[in-house]
Amino acid sequence: MPRLFAFIPFRRARLVILLGLLFATIVWAAETENRRHARTRWERPIRVGIVLLAGEGAKVNADQWRRGLDALSSRLDAEMRRWRGAGEPPFQFEIVGPFRWDGAFPLSPPSDRFADRAFHMLGLWRVLRNIDGVAGVDQSNWDVRLYVLGARVPGWDGSFAEGAGIQNGEVALVRGSAGGDISLPLQVIGHELLHTVGASDKYDDGGHALEPEGLVEPERAPRYPQAHAEWMAGEVPVSPGAGKPPSSLDDLGVGPVTAREIGWASPVRLASSSTRGPPGRGGD
Repeated sequence: MPRLFAFIPFRRARLVILLGLLFATIVWAAETENRRHARTRWERPIRVGIVLLAGEGAKVNADQWRRGLDALSSRLDAEMRRWRGAGEPPFQFEIVGPFRWDGAFPLSPPSDRFADRAFHMLGLWRVLRNIDGVAGVDQSNWDVRLYVLGARVPGWDGSFAEGAGIQNGEVALVRGSAGGDISLPLQVIGHELLHTVGASDKYDDGGHALEPEGLVEPERAPRYPQAHAEWMAGEVPVSPGAGKPPSSLDDLGVGPVTAREIGWASPVRLASSSTRGPPGRGGD
């Protein structure tokens, strides 16, 4: 009997602990969701911390990246104004670094299996914790953190970029050319940033723009060739299932489906999107 009485309080204590953990998880999830919805109300610019990293043998020019990010900000601002009219810019960049980083930069798990994805997330958390320690990053300073690793590919002097970002997430990664022409890494940064505010990918398994959601001007007549690449597709469609890479930030635009996903356009405005002009050039 004494053992029974000892067991009952323990069971109640365990229940209280579990309920407390459940409540804390619900509160955390609600706060996270509220922050994500607040971002897409566009009541102020989204503060983005760009953590510049220089991989082995790579040189990262902070001034060059500052100029490039100014151009990216202007291009995204132009697209937002095309949909919403005059207002504050969508993103506000702050550069930290560059810092030397020779460690791993895990962009994606080896497979879609749950175990691989779980271990990848754990590894990513550890890597970013280490980078934040090196860079002295205070996560509370920004709404979104974007880590850019300037890298070199032995025997290759051209431009390249690859990235990863969770839809509606608060962290994104981009690995790309360290110097020279950084247009391609900037394009990928824009793509991953739009992921963080709710945009989905709009390309097929072959990397070609889906139709019509992967088109900036789906109402264009004739539909092909398109004049711009949808930012979430990454190519300028020249015919169904075929396209060419954008040559600069000016060749990228936000189509009606992406505009709806990120809160730049409502379904009502989408219904009349055919009255809107095509994307402008540069910051016009």
